[in-house]
Amino acid sequence: MIELRTVLADADDPAVMPINLTELPDLVARLDDDDAWHGFWQLGRSTHQFWLPTRAADAQATYVVILPLDKLLELRAEAVLRLWRALAGRSEGRRAHDFPQQTRDRHILMLRAFDGRTAGASYRKLAEVLLRFEGRKADWENDPRKNQIRRLVADGRYYVRGGYRDLLRYPIRLSER
Repeated sequence: MIELRTVLADADDPAVMPINLTELPDLVARLDDDDAWHGFWQLGRSTHQFWLPTRAADAQATYVVILPLDKLLELRAEAVLRLWRALAGRSEGRRAHDFPQQTRDRHILMLRAFDGRTAGASYRKLAEVLLRFEGRKADWENDPRKNQIRRLVADGRYYVRGGYRDLLRYPIRLSER
């Protein structure tokens, strides 16, 4: 969520970009008991969330963004840039922190392995279905896919039990497993 504050700005400054937040199309806004204002703006495939400590102006105003200097600054700055581009009518652009395809594929395997194990499937059966293992019991004992499927199930368990929050902050890691 992005924190905004209203500021006085020089109207003659060509860089000033006055905005009427209350007139954004498809805006969902709510007011807290202490007059703090939360806005949820859906534009295309993106949802922008912002917060003001006071009621939003019913007319055009100039805003500044408050960003804490913490470990998530990079992600917050990217969110601000996406919001600014949307407000300026520009393309959102490519997200810098999207998962690489290999990482996406591994997370899909993790969840499938975890679901299969939860449903009662053996590690060997999971390896046959997910990793294309074909062989006898003796082959299974020495196959590297035996450990691979166990790691996938363990990693899936981690994400299902709360580790999914790490995915929201990718590539920044705040917690150590």
